[in-house]
Amino acid sequence: MKLINDILKKNYRLGKLLDIEEILTGYYNQSFTVWMEKNKFISKFLVRRYRLGTAEQEIKFEHALIYHLRKSEFKLTPDLIPQTNGNSYVKIQELDKGKSVVRFWAIFEFVEGENRYTWMDTDLSDAEITSAGQVLSQLHCAVQNFLIPPGSGRLQLKIMDFLPTFQLPYSKFANRAGKTKCGRLFLKNMDNILAIIRKTIISKSDLIKMPFLPIHGDYHQGNLKYKKGRVVGVLDFDWAKIDFRLFDIALAVIYFSANWEKKRAGNLDRDKFETFIGSYNTACRSAESPGHLTSMEKKFFPSMLAAANLFVLHWAIVDFFTAVNPNDDEYLEYFDHNLKLMYWVENHQRLLADWIGL
Repeated sequence: MKLINDILKKNYRLGKLLDIEEILTGYYNQSFTVWMEKNKFISKFLVRRYRLGTAEQEIKFEHALIYHLRKSEFKLTPDLIPQTNGNSYVKIQELDKGKSVVRFWAIFEFVEGENRYTWMDTDLSDAEITSAGQVLSQLHCAVQNFLIPPGSGRLQLKIMDFLPTFQLPYSKFANRAGKTKCGRLFLKNMDNILAIIRKTIISKSDLIKMPFLPIHGDYHQGNLKYKKGRVVGVLDFDWAKIDFRLFDIALAVIYFSANWEKKRAGNLDRDKFETFIGSYNTACRSAESPGHLTSMEKKFFPSMLAAANLFVLHWAIVDFFTAVNPNDDEYLEYFDHNLKLMYWVENHQRLLADWIGL
């Protein structure tokens, strides 16, 4: 609490700090709700402490995109609260295991609404899924004409360039994989994961025919706020980057329509799939750019869906093997889910083509 209070006092003019509550649902950054009093009026804000190792250029990109969205009348993402010097984030030195490290902090408007779900919850109502699809469409329309500021951008490669890089860390993880349940499951499936990665190819000549734009990169139900069946807030743009529109849609489909229940775990729910894609396409029809899904995007949707699931699986694998004392049982659930989904997508390419309307 003292560190947050010092940051607020030194860099902002938001008043007196009344209370702090850590938000425990995040996986990547550390976030807090703070209550501030100024002129006898109490306001809430969200304070984010970025994950150690986050590159400054990535934060610059995220914040520039948020400013662009707000100016483009996409008001569902919370605005940034600037410092007294006008900067959108604070850069300070902190101690980590006795060593001085650079950490970044930022303050956002607090979006009222319900935090109803985590990324693993798929029991959304039809209205909530419909709204989520519509909002992603609105987001993709609003990012048009975004100008990337010099010295900003996500370090992560575009998805189809990123997939082939998985082999190097996996080879290293394999050397110590047998000591945990997650490790043994990973080792058992590693060759199949790499084989499917090699099969998941979309040629550059086909990719250049698809919309390429700023994407959210982590659009799931846990990063949305809801009110009466509608999305009222879109949060956490820290994984935003320039990539193929289809990748953002495929990621969302993985999150919103995958089954986690034991009897149906590891497959996609057709009704939820069609509700999300249908609402996205309907909302896009009234916009000139990027428009509804193109014939080229539909053709390669099954391949991009496989890539999106491999991306989520990769996050779990890397996070587990690089974390200090990870929860083996928690990550085992992630591994098991996305591995089952990997095989399901691989074995149902024709079915997925039918679902998407080919």
